Amino acid sequence: MKKSILIGATLATAILLTACGNSSTSSKGGASKSASSKVEKATNKATPKKKSSDTASVPTDADHEWFFKGNIFYAGNETMTLTKSEVRDSITDGERVLVIYNTIRNNSKEEQDPSNFYMVINAKQKTDTSNVHLDPGTVKLNEDGTSPLQAQEDNLHNNLLPGKTVETVLVYTLKNTNPVTLEFSNSNFKTLGTKTYDVQ
Repeated sequence: MKKSILIGATLATAILLTACGNSSTSSKGGASKSASSKVEKATNKATPKKKSSDTASVPTDADHEWFFKGNIFYAGNETMTLTKSEVRDSITDGERVLVIYNTIRNNSKEEQDPSNFYMVINAKQKTDTSNVHLDPGTVKLNEDGTSPLQAQEDNLHNNLLPGKTVETVLVYTLKNTNPVTLEFSNSNFKTLGTKTYDVQ
């Protein structure tokens, strides 16, 4: 009987000391409440860090929020990775085009149309009076009737099979030699990010 009283007293003292230690670091409320809220806060802090590290890698499925980061535009069903750019002659005499090389991956389980990126990527260039939207353009053909970029242009307009990646190009007709800014938007046409290209 004495042993059980002694053990009970020891446990009560240990619990009391623990409660005092917790209450000294908390502001208001009971010891058990502050201890549990600290655990919840620590858990809540850890969760966003895990989520942000997950989005650092590019998703390979279609079930994530759209984003533009660095050279990667993740748009749910498809991901575009920008690789390089150059200015070339347009099919129209006297005009130049900006060619943006990229790869597109189909993240979905159905065929996708890569040219849909033209709906959520807008190219703008400043003139003397306005910041104008640039129209899609076409690269000048070679003398034999072919274009060195024909395969990439075709890939942009061919349905892309699930899980496959192709090299494509976006081509915009330039107004002048001012920088071109690409705006990347989500499905609600809210801008997610921009990238600027020098064209001189």
